[in-house]
Amino acid sequence: MTEDATTYRSKVQVLYDLSKALKFSPESLEANRKGRLSKEQVKKLAPQVVRPIILTLVFALAPYALWSWITAGRQQISFTDAIPALFTELTHVNDLFETHGRMGGGMMIGSIFIGLGMACLTASNISLPLYFDLLTRKVEVREGRVVAREEQVNRPNGRDPIEKYFFSLRHLNMPVNLAAYRALEAGSIYLVYLVPRSETLVSIEPKVNDAEPKAEDPAMAMATSEKSSQA
Repeated sequence: MTEDATTYRSKVQVLYDLSKALKFSPESLEANRKGRLSKEQVKKLAPQVVRPIILTLVFALAPYALWSWITAGRQQISFTDAIPALFTELTHVNDLFETHGRMGGGMMIGSIFIGLGMACLTASNISLPLYFDLLTRKVEVREGRVVAREEQVNRPNGRDPIEKYFFSLRHLNMPVNLAAYRALEAGSIYLVYLVPRSETLVSIEPKVNDAEPKAEDPAMAMATSEKSSQA
């Protein structure tokens, strides 16, 4: 899609478009200016950490829990007593095969190891830097000329390539969505707010020159525009 390069957008409009694309509110931007994450942004970022942690625990514990439940039914004991009983069986492999047979014992050991393997894979997706960013809730600001950049990743069998979008500020490349890519006024000077350890972008605003009147503060105007649209 080709856009009219002559179309002028004010800093207020650019900020409004970016806030809609990246889903940050005037309140969140104000919190970022003060060097901290807003509660809204914490809720938005938390699933990126919580989801892989939950999946890791499920893959690691589910097979063991299943076989503990089967052991409880077979030996007519409680589930809590079956947990250490199963562990004892697993530490004595010969007895395990005698009790369950080679196929049954192999299925038990195999499923537990597969679960642990899947848990290791999902654990690799846990972003520890982002986890600590959420604990501290600290936000840093970087200033500079930001450029919107697009990359294409070719896929096999001639299928359409995967398109990825970034905001680039010197050496820093921040993944964004297509709407944000289109919203940026490329090459302008911006204040970029991000959490420091994971360098995750949380908000961005065009820089207002000191010579510009205070009434032209883009964040204030954006808040006014949002209130007007909701009225």
